[in-house]
Amino acid sequence: MWELILNEYNLTSETLQLAQMRAELVSIGEKERILRQRSADREAYRYLLDAHRLAARTSLLEQGLNISPQDGGKDGQLAA
Repeated sequence: MWELILNEYNLTSETLQLAQMRAELVSIGEKERILRQRSADREAYRYLLDAHRLAARTSLLEQGLNISPQDGGKDGQLAA
């Protein structure tokens, strides 16, 4: 595509090389942006997974504890 545009203007080979280098830099920048976005998505996923694990662990611990109502719990559950 770049070659077609530049050939219309009858530009030198140096200008063509610069245009190709610029196109490569744009492509590299787009790839870096995508990688940063994927990294942020993975970090958010890890955070949510850790929160889910913590909630599940807490729930299991609460279910496993035998708390009587006189210890501050209600119907054998922890008080909120």
